[in-house]
Amino acid sequence: MNTSYRLKTVLLLLVGGPLFFLLLIEMLVAYGIGLHVTNQVFDRWLLDSAYSLAQEVRRESDGELVFHADEAAIEVFEWDELDDVYFRVATLDGRVLGGRTDPWVTTDIAELQQGPVFTNLELGGQWVRNVTVLANREIPEDRAIVSVAETLHKRIPSAQTLIVEVLLSKLALFVVALLVVSFALSRGIQPLVKLSQELASRSSRDLTPIETPAAPEEFRTLTDNTNRLLERLDTAFSTREQFIGNIAHQLKTPLAGIKLQAQLALRDQDIHSVHRALERICQTTDAMTHLNGQLLKLARAEAASGRGLKMEPVALHSVVDEVVENLQGLAASRNVKVRREFAGYTFEVLGEALLLRELAWNLVENAILYVQPGGYVRVSLARDNGEVVFTVKDNGAGISREHWPQIFDRFFRPTAEGEGCGLGLAIVHEIALAHRATVELREAPDCSGACFVTRFPVSG
Repeated sequence: MNTSYRLKTVLLLLVGGPLFFLLLIEMLVAYGIGLHVTNQVFDRWLLDSAYSLAQEVRRESDGELVFHADEAAIEVFEWDELDDVYFRVATLDGRVLGGRTDPWVTTDIAELQQGPVFTNLELGGQWVRNVTVLANREIPEDRAIVSVAETLHKRIPSAQTLIVEVLLSKLALFVVALLVVSFALSRGIQPLVKLSQELASRSSRDLTPIETPAAPEEFRTLTDNTNRLLERLDTAFSTREQFIGNIAHQLKTPLAGIKLQAQLALRDQDIHSVHRALERICQTTDAMTHLNGQLLKLARAEAASGRGLKMEPVALHSVVDEVVENLQGLAASRNVKVRREFAGYTFEVLGEALLLRELAWNLVENAILYVQPGGYVRVSLARDNGEVVFTVKDNGAGISREHWPQIFDRFFRPTAEGEGCGLGLAIVHEIALAHRATVELREAPDCSGACFVTRFPVSG
């Protein structure tokens, strides 16, 4: 099922889809970086608080390790409008010097000697951020463990505010980017829209070239190709009109002859004269029948060239062999010998057997009809540079070189001799085109007459 969609929509999806995912990734990265920076700020305050408490741990003159901090300073330290702050100062053996008595974090002295340790843990039913440092780290006997914990009430709103700001800013950037891309696409495909409108407004008979304004190279290429198509259509229509005119001319003469002979027969009382008039009417009718048959064959060949062929392997040697056998009677009546030069070899091409038979028939029949009695026709098949070459030549008078450029034109006859109508070679040419083959008239060093060479691409 064919689905209708706009080019601009497709391009927006192709650009907007990857852009959205890129902005989503960039938003996550920006949020992660912003959250890390925010946590660093809060952790820095927490660490400074722990170091401030550690400075109050000292040994008295009596040798006892104590924590010096007055009650007012502790109240100021623990006061916070949003978060709860906890601290604990204890010796290495577990003696509490200040703060909460119950420990909420396990300590590793070796790890604390390396620096402060940050952890997230649950305390009193709430999640807290904790930092633990070692006081008097340089004096082993005066060391104490200082832990400071703070709830996350300020951190969570900050993280939420950060993600909302990042999300809104990235969405705004995405919308602006889509608007810019949409505007650029609209301007970019404007020449294509104008071309579509111009073609839609044209009549079916207007085949004049399209004007090519200043536009991108791709559009100019499309316009040039369209103009070439219009030129080919114009040529095809002109050729068809000329062909129809030629048909009318070809039919006008025999019809006038039939009418004249019929009028003579009606006026003449002599039975023998009437008989001769009727014979001439029959001959003219036979010529018209032949012309009609050739026109149908030409139409079939043109249709095959336009619609394409049913490409099937065809044994060309068998087709040519059958044609030569069927024309042996005609050759014998004219005392002409037909020689075949492809015995023992097989030659396969792609195409339609019926049309290939018509091509071979016209070439061989023409050679038989136009060679003098007692002459010969040579039919050969060969391979050359990956192509199958079908050659028909004779030892007749040949065709004057001045007529070669017109030899495949419709209704063209290089000589008035014979009973043809000038369509046989035109049919051959159309069938060759339909099979992606070439046919041409050449000079042959081993014969004096015409030499027609048809070259087919090899099957497979």
